[in-house]
Amino acid sequence: MTKILLLAAAIFSLGAAALGFLNRGKLAEARMEMETATSELALKQQELAAAQKDGETRKQEIAELSSQKDTLSASLNESKAELDKATAALEEEKAKITAAEQAKADAEVTLQAAQDKIAELEQQATAPPVPAPSAETADATAVIAERDELRTVVAGLEDRNSALQAQIAQLQRKDQDRRGSVMRQGLQGTILAVNQSWNFVVLSLGDRQGVVPNAEMLVQRGGQLLGKVRVTSVEPSTSIADILVRTVPRGLSVMPGDTVIYQAQRD
Repeated sequence: MTKILLLAAAIFSLGAAALGFLNRGKLAEARMEMETATSELALKQQELAAAQKDGETRKQEIAELSSQKDTLSASLNESKAELDKATAALEEEKAKITAAEQAKADAEVTLQAAQDKIAELEQQATAPPVPAPSAETADATAVIAERDELRTVVAGLEDRNSALQAQIAQLQRKDQDRRGSVMRQGLQGTILAVNQSWNFVVLSLGDRQGVVPNAEMLVQRGGQLLGKVRVTSVEPSTSIADILVRTVPRGLSVMPGDTVIYQAQRD
């Protein structure tokens, strides 16, 4: 009986030890799973924090881009208004030249007619004297008086003609000076706005900086050449220029903030 009890106690002890060993293994495995889950949770929390931070950064970037868009739109509208104003001024200047040339032509016609009349009167006044009644003598006196009056008119017309010629010359010289101005080598500015649909840009340079129509300028970004633009209209402080698409490499585009530089072509 004692042996049976001892054997049973030994079997029970071995079972308890085996059960304890199995429980310790499961406990260790459970701890490892818990540590893994904790690490994964911490990683997910870090990723979530990074995503939230990136979202805030994106919001700020969107707000800044929206503000830049509004600023560029306002600048573009202002430049368009200045362009319309300059175009109207140019048309007015051309109308003045046309009117002055027409007035000059009219004055020349009137002057020629007056000179012809004077020549006719002088021929009558210098004709050989012939006996004539007193009435004809009075007519001759009237002819001389008319000739003198016409000479005064001719002198006034000549003065007006000279003034008109000077006015036309001044307007033409002003226009030639504007068209023939030479831009300063190395003149540099920035692109304020870009219209991709119509391929034109607004420059931060204008008449005050010496910009002239039809001038070609290089476009650069960080020292990299992006292409060229050609000035189409000039305002006091800004200019409008067309993007020369053929000069822009494939995959690149002109953007606000890019630098424009004038480099005269050498012969």
